[in-house]
Amino acid sequence: MSSILANLLSLISIIPPFIVFGACCFLLIKKSSAEAMLMAMGSGISLIINILYTFVPSLLAAQNLKLTEITKYYSIGGIIGFMDGICFAAGFLILVINTVKKNKAISDQFAKSTDYNHE
Repeated sequence: MSSILANLLSLISIIPPFIVFGACCFLLIKKSSAEAMLMAMGSGISLIINILYTFVPSLLAAQNLKLTEITKYYSIGGIIGFMDGICFAAGFLILVINTVKKNKAISDQFAKSTDYNHE
């Protein structure tokens, strides 16, 4: 019973990446763009890596693998995790830059109090 509870509690760590992936997929559906694609790919791979990191320790323990083999699997997962983080960060940076440019263009359309001469 306690192992079932421990497994359920370990699934809690999957909830935030799942929410981020859902939000990125929603963005991709609403706005098909490079930044949405990069963010969806990065968050999707991150979700898969988080799921694997949740279940792999028990699978590796059951197979009695050597420490060097376990380290190899975690190193590969770390490299893939780094690449998906770069994808997500690049997409997020592009989204922020585009949003700031769009907001600046909108705010430049309105008159400011300094635009008028009060003489």
